[in-house]
Amino acid sequence: MALNTSCSNPILGTHLPNSVPNASNTPNFFFTTNHNKACNFGFPRLVQNKGLLPLHALPSKTMVDLDNLVLKTPEEQPKEEGKIINVKFQMHRNCKFGEQFLVVGSDPMFGSWNPAKAIPMAWSEGHVWTAEMAVPAGKFQYKIILKRRNGDIVWQPGPDRLVQTWEAMNRITVCEDWENSKLQTVTDDDEKVSNTSVEDEHGQTDKDSKMESEIANLAENR
Repeated sequence: MALNTSCSNPILGTHLPNSVPNASNTPNFFFTTNHNKACNFGFPRLVQNKGLLPLHALPSKTMVDLDNLVLKTPEEQPKEEGKIINVKFQMHRNCKFGEQFLVVGSDPMFGSWNPAKAIPMAWSEGHVWTAEMAVPAGKFQYKIILKRRNGDIVWQPGPDRLVQTWEAMNRITVCEDWENSKLQTVTDDDEKVSNTSVEDEHGQTDKDSKMESEIANLAENR
């Protein structure tokens, strides 16, 4: 920026008038000439402000670190475990010595249709094969496979077997037929136990009534 003045042959100097308060903090610059004329220009002195301190931001306890924040998709969210049902698979089937039946299905807990991850069934007298496992309530598909001594796998013929469980269940028994899928039966063990208890109770009541009737007849005949 250029300074316009009528002063000729200016000479740069400073002047500190005594009449101005805080003159030491506000020096004046002036241009003077040979004709004893002066043009004064005042410039404020830049001094360091010692009264203010820099502000420091303190992290909040509820502050979220966006750089390290990891968002999870719905598929990655932990799933809540539902009701667990005890399922017992049974099948009556004879096989050669050294062979074994196994249960395999679509769900990872059944091996995802991989025979190497299938659930082995235990043999008992009468050639009854049984496998017990805890599964969440829901619907799942499965089949029984036969593993021969040489490692060959024979799949159960017919369509995939299907079982549906509900949270109201606690224990069920699935009876399978190797060849005919229509012969599959599913029994609620808790309901069976309840029905057996009721039948026993009714049977005991009938016995008590019959005994009371016989005692009454004997008393009348005397």
